[in-house]
Amino acid sequence: MIVIIGIFAGYLVGSIPTAYLIVRLRAGLDVRTQGSRNVGALNAYTVSQSKKTGIIVGILDGIKGLAITLAAGQLLGGSLWIQSLALGGAVIGHNYPIWLRFHGGRGLSTAAGGMLAIGVSYTIVWCLIWFISFKIIKDILNANLIAIFLTPVIMLILPSTWIDMFMIREVSITNYQIISFILSGILLLSHWDAVKILLRIEH
Repeated sequence: MIVIIGIFAGYLVGSIPTAYLIVRLRAGLDVRTQGSRNVGALNAYTVSQSKKTGIIVGILDGIKGLAITLAAGQLLGGSLWIQSLALGGAVIGHNYPIWLRFHGGRGLSTAAGGMLAIGVSYTIVWCLIWFISFKIIKDILNANLIAIFLTPVIMLILPSTWIDMFMIREVSITNYQIISFILSGILLLSHWDAVKILLRIEH
């Protein structure tokens, strides 16, 4: 029962359509119909032409992940897996919000925010890989994909002492690595359109 509550609560928090609401409020525009049509921080900036709007959306999306992960730890027994499932629910809710007919964002900020309550190694590695990839290929979505694919692999290779340096709570490094793979899988689903383009799969 606690597992179901954690996932459902995570989904509800994650499904708050931050980009849609903020862009509507600040610019009077529908982020779903312009730019990349993605309901996330980058498209909020693109559509509104306001860095402040994009930053606000990114921060709020991160807070969604952080808040539900902390809440799951405090209110639902503090289990790492309950926290992780709540975070997974939040990322899925962000990506597929029922309020917008399941048209959401890609979940990166929400995932990064949630990992701040567990351990930040995943986020640090992801950001480093993304930065290097983007500098080389100059494409945001493909840099996202490279980071999503490589981060859990790097997490397996890194010495456990390095990962442990950036842990927020006491957890098994093996469990943390498993969570990294699961989180990358969820993020990959939200980038499936980019995967199809990369592999030249016909719609």
